Amino acid sequence: MEDYFVGHKIHKIDSKGRISIPANMRAGLGQEFIASRGFGKCLALFPIEEWNAFLKRIHDDVSQSDRKQLEFFFLANAEKLSLDGQGRLLLNENLRKQAKLLDEDKAEVFGNNRRIEIWNCELFAEQLNSIDEAEVENILDKYGI
Repeated sequence: MEDYFVGHKIHKIDSKGRISIPANMRAGLGQEFIASRGFGKCLALFPIEEWNAFLKRIHDDVSQSDRKQLEFFFLANAEKLSLDGQGRLLLNENLRKQAKLLDEDKAEVFGNNRRIEIWNCELFAEQLNSIDEAEVENILDKYGI
């Protein structure tokens, strides 16, 4: 995948649990993709090639004891999905529960590098507002970026 997912926008969750994925993100997801648990109580959508690369790194680079924990965290909560003809994703009850979206009628869709994240709007705002600019500068300096 050459392009990165960027931007964020609030989208409605309809009465059937469907949410639209922004048009500029759909092509990068591909026909089928993986939805799994993300960090911070979000739902992460991975293009298949990114998911496979992610799992390979876990398999190749992580100790067996740590690998088991990561596999349970990500794989036990993963599903292969696709968008409907109108670019909507059906968030079943399990997926909505993972992302704290069970009783919500909207969610934040966030293009986060090589994945798309779907967040409870309140949790997304908290996460975004908790970022310390000086800390970001220190991290960039640490890595020479």
